[in-house]
Amino acid sequence: MRNASEFGRCAGAEIEVRLARTESDDLLIDVIDRRTDFPSFDQAVAGHLGQGLWRITQYGATLSWHPDSDGKTVRAVLGATQAP
Repeated sequence: MRNASEFGRCAGAEIEVRLARTESDDLLIDVIDRRTDFPSFDQAVAGHLGQGLWRITQYGATLSWHPDSDGKTVRAVLGATQAP
């Protein structure tokens, strides 16, 4: 959330967080912001730009992101058997 609020926030735009559980009990965490780019995604995941995204990978999450017409979604998928 801190990464999204610091880097993804556009003037006056809100950040949205969605949590969902899949049929196989994986946890999906989506963070949606209004910027369409994420130029330093790999560096952020590696922990070079803070530790939020890196830390969730330490719990076994798979991270991805994709742009859309309204911004982008950063998704973490945490498998049910991977949770601490």
